Formats: sequence, C-alpha cells, structure tokens
Amino acid sequence: MGSALGRPNRKRSNFDGDDAPVAVASDDVFPSDVLREIFLRLPAKDLCCLRVVCRSWRSLTSDPTFAESHSRRHPVVIALHNLSTCTSDDESLFNYLSFHKKVPEIHFIDLASGDIVRRITTVPRRSFHLSVQLDDYVCVSVYKAPSVVLDTATGEVANLRSTKSAVPVSPFLLGFVPSTGELKVLRFRLDFEDIFFNGGQYLHHCYAMAFDGDGGDYVWRELPRPGVHLELTPGNTAVVGGVAYFLLRVSHKETSAEPDSIASLDLATEEWRPSTIRGPVSSLLGGTDPYYGPRKDFRLAELNGSLVMVHCTYCCLMDIWFLVDIDKGVWSRRYSIQCEPEWVHHREFYPVMVLDDGRLVMSMLTEPVIRIYDPRTSTWATVMVTGGEKYSAGSSHVGRLLCPSINFLAADI
Repeated sequence: MGSALGRPNRKRSNFDGDDAPVAVASDDVFPSDVLREIFLRLPAKDLCCLRVVCRSWRSLTSDPTFAESHSRRHPVVIALHNLSTCTSDDESLFNYLSFHKKVPEIHFIDLASGDIVRRITTVPRRSFHLSVQLDDYVCVSVYKAPSVVLDTATGEVANLRSTKSAVPVSPFLLGFVPSTGELKVLRFRLDFEDIFFNGGQYLHHCYAMAFDGDGGDYVWRELPRPGVHLELTPGNTAVVGGVAYFLLRVSHKETSAEPDSIASLDLATEEWRPSTIRGPVSSLLGGTDPYYGPRKDFRLAELNGSLVMVHCTYCCLMDIWFLVDIDKGVWSRRYSIQCEPEWVHHREFYPVMVLDDGRLVMSMLTEPVIRIYDPRTSTWATVMVTGGEKYSAGSSHVGRLLCPSINFLAADI
C-alpha cells in the first residue's frame, strides 16, 4: 500500500461546500445551480450511475467541493458484517456454529434510507472490529489472521502481519498523529508465562506500527507497558486527536481503581501518560451517585473529534459525557437520554455520530436497526437497514463516497 497509508495529505476545501461554484457545461438543460441542488438530494449510488450520462455531469459529481457538500447531506455509517458462506437452510445452523465460515463485508449505510450504498469485500476471514481514522482509513481486526488497513477511497489494502500471541487480547487500533501526519496501529498481547508468574494478573505487551510513507516493510515496535490493567475489548477503547484511551480493567484485587478510570497513550511520543484520567462520574460526583454502577456500565467512544464516555444505569438512563480538558479532567454531560428498558440493558447499544443538527446516531450492533435520538424533542427515530443485516462492529464515516475512483458503489472492491 506504501505511501497511500503513509503521510496522508488530505486537506479540506477552504470553501463552504454548499456555496462553492462548480463549472458545468453550458449545454445542460437545467442551469448549473439548479442541477447541483437536484444532485445534492440524490443518493451517492444514483449519482455514480449518472456520471456516465455526459461529461459535464461527471465533472460536477466528481468535484471535491460537491462531494464534501453531498457527504454532509447524506451521513453514512460504516459497519462490519460477517456473511455466512452457506446458501441452503440445512447448512445455516452449521455455519452459525462454525466460527470461521464467515465472509466479512464492510457496509456503508445511508442514514436517510437505510440502504447499503457501498460494499467492500477485501477482508479474507471473519472479523470482529473496525477502527476508523481520517475519514477514509479503516483498520479491520481479523480472527486468527493478519489484520488489515483499507483505504476506502482507493481500495488499497495493507496486511498487518504480527507474531502469534499465546492469548488473543484485543482489536487493533488505528490512530492518526496530527503533529507528524502519521497513521499508527496499536496491538496488544498476553503471554501465559506472564499470567502464571504474576498471580494470574494480566500484563499487557503493547506494540506500535507506523506508516511512514516510504513504501518499505513496516515493523512492529514494542512500547513500554502501561503499568495498569486495561480493558481492551471493543467498546472500551477510543482514539482521538493522536491519543489512545482505554478503560481500566477493574478486578477484586484493585479496589482503588474507579470503574470509569481511563489510561491514555500519546501516539506521537509512544509513551503512556503517568496518571490515569478520572471519569466524569467519579470526578464530579465522587462515586456518590446512587446509579454509579459497576465497570460494565461504562463505555468509551469518539464522537465528532471528542472523547466521550457513555454511562448506562439501570433506571433506563444513558448519560453521554464529553471530555473538555484532558489535563484538568473536565467533563461535560451533553446528553441525558431516557431509553426503553430493553435498549439500555443491551451492552452493544453504541453511539457512532452526532449530526449537524445535534441528533445522536446510535447503533445496536446485533440488530438490523440504527436509532437516532433528537435531544430537542427527546424522541427516537428508527432506520431499518435494507435486507435486515446484523453487524458486529460499527463507526461513523464522514469521508467522501463521491470520489473519482469510485464509479459504481454497488460493485465490490
């Protein structure tokens, strides 16, 4: 993949995409501004088909400012779907029980319609996690095989080979370092020897790989150990602004750790920050909240460039806290959502995106639905995914589906 994953140099246009003019041939039936407005209302899949009509339409739909405007009007969720390879009903149960007989696809879901507007099928084996950075780069964690990084704009793939671990621990995490322009991947492993000689305690080995753009072989480097026990399963990690965040693994032997404590790794220096970050509930309420709850009630996510902590309680309330100041540990509760009882106890109910009007997009990963919460009316809307697909991982996608290299979104890459 080489430099495509190295030092990305993708700059946003200095123009407001909705107002920026685009050159269109004068022989069109409609004036260029009218045609542009019509095209902005169409799904990306339809626009890619319209590109073949004439040269001026292709020029319009391929223009970066138009593509950026279109992406803002048509928000997309990216999700990981593990397809069954069997076709007959008799084999469906066998394939459900068979761990490896799954063919993964990455789906791009239009929130307005629930349609799957694009599919990527370059991942060879069953996968379990997505980590998205820089709009277009997706790291897919694969079971018992090299994980991969995809450039969704070009379809290029980089295999992330690693030495075998005695104990598979966590998904791979992809992070962008703003100060250097690098993309870095983190992985962790455990050894049985560590667990045996440390009284059953988990000691994590942490490794980083940087894409430096020289097109050579990428090498894993072992980093210092975090010094605390991390919770590395999906939903307990996030990468924001060049920093990787991890909820702590709280056991009965670590009574001093709060269930919302966070460890952080600076991806630029590849050093762990010396102290953990107190979560919003323990820092603001001192653990006196009657709904403080156990560790499993907390999750981490990245929303529109901010680290957020989701706190679910058993009174059907979901609080979403945004980290305002990492050095001072200041949090702001921007959403306090009353949920249906069956939703709040569903631990895979996960925030993926905040829309321009403040609505919050939530994904219930094992169900074929996406829910959108409107804080102005305290109501929920439901988007049914076409085909009733169920997903094992999800994230927001704010990249441009209308790039010149993608002509037909329905086609597999």
